[in-house]
Amino acid sequence: MKPRQKTRSIFTYLYAASFIGIVGAIILFIELTSGYLMQSDIDSFVESSGIHVQSYLDSKGKPGGFYERINQSRELIYYTHSLALIDDNAIAGNNCTDCRMLTSFQGQDVYIRDDKYFSSAFPIPETNQFLLLTEFEDPFELQQEWYEDPDTHFLIMMFVMIGLLLGLLIYVPLVVVNKRVKKLLDVQKQFGQGNLSVRAETSRVSPMKEIADSFNYMADDIESKVKQSQIFSYAIPHEIRTPLTRIQVASDLLRREDTQQKEQLFDQIDCYIEDISLLTSDILKLAKLTNQSGEKSIEPSEISLTDLCQTRLDLMSDAETKTLIVKDEIRPICSAPECYIKLVIDNLIKNATKYGNGEVRVTLSDSEQHWCIDIEDNGKGIPKDKQEEIFIAFSRLDKSRNLNKGGFGLGLAIASQAAKNAQLTIHVDDSDLDGAKFTLKIPKPKS
Repeated sequence: MKPRQKTRSIFTYLYAASFIGIVGAIILFIELTSGYLMQSDIDSFVESSGIHVQSYLDSKGKPGGFYERINQSRELIYYTHSLALIDDNAIAGNNCTDCRMLTSFQGQDVYIRDDKYFSSAFPIPETNQFLLLTEFEDPFELQQEWYEDPDTHFLIMMFVMIGLLLGLLIYVPLVVVNKRVKKLLDVQKQFGQGNLSVRAETSRVSPMKEIADSFNYMADDIESKVKQSQIFSYAIPHEIRTPLTRIQVASDLLRREDTQQKEQLFDQIDCYIEDISLLTSDILKLAKLTNQSGEKSIEPSEISLTDLCQTRLDLMSDAETKTLIVKDEIRPICSAPECYIKLVIDNLIKNATKYGNGEVRVTLSDSEQHWCIDIEDNGKGIPKDKQEEIFIAFSRLDKSRNLNKGGFGLGLAIASQAAKNAQLTIHVDDSDLDGAKFTLKIPKPKS
């Protein structure tokens, strides 16, 4: 048996990735800004050099001025840099023994020493001389290690505060997501232990919302199928037992020599066998509709609902009065699997014919997003508290429907499952004819 690997929390990976991202962002920031700061220093250096050159020219002829002093000494020291007159720009780099060429800016060659100090020679207008400007370390600058520098302390504190703030901003939503994941895992565990009614708490945060909705949809489907299986396991033996018992009684009577009207008993046996055959056919039909997963979906086709409803009404109903009404002279055309729609309409019309008192009315209308088919009868109707129960297999409403009508309570269950497979919806309400009204909603084709 392969040893089970130790799992690691996804939140550990998220925190690690966040930490690496923050450190990487700091390093990248330093790398990107170092070049910008270097260019800014070069600009400042060149601008300062231009000021010195202009000051040299402006002080010409002034006693004790900058022009006179630098021509006398050939070199002056100004705080953190030195100024010197040279006759050849080519030897500018040679005047700085440990310099290297850095860049050429605005036609000027700029050198750098110790990756910190600049040096460059600037031409003096109308002369053959150059003003060599060289930076050097400030003698008054305090020599201290990087970890003793207040500026370094400030930068470190700034990055620490940014890191803590980002960590807090990441931590709060992760904690919320972690709690929801744990709740979802607990719900899944309860569902796996047999509590089929438990559902996941929905959320507005994606992807937790999609995960919870997907689980709830799966749970609804599994609970429905399990309940249906339980109903089948209890109801099928009961439904078959009645006609089998009657067949057995009729057979016993036929064995007796003094039994009269044997032909009538044979007819009754045929009726009971036909009942079992119809029951078996309906069970197989419902089972096939219920277990559509894994099978190839049925391609939709263009259907004229007016023609379809008229054809099915003439074929499936023997009511004394049967009417098809098309509101506002609409011409409803839908795109759906025709076999499913026929199955739904047929069962609803048969139901209306069976439980009505001789009148069936089919009405076609439209709404903003759906074509609507209303199928009504003038029977006793369906109580509000039973309107969901009638779609459960083998259900019978003793108070609202006549038990002498026959059937096994599978017609509406078949209609409901066929509608679900075709992405249609069925709603039941009270009819103006004092009976029941079933409304089938079919989505309109997208323009």
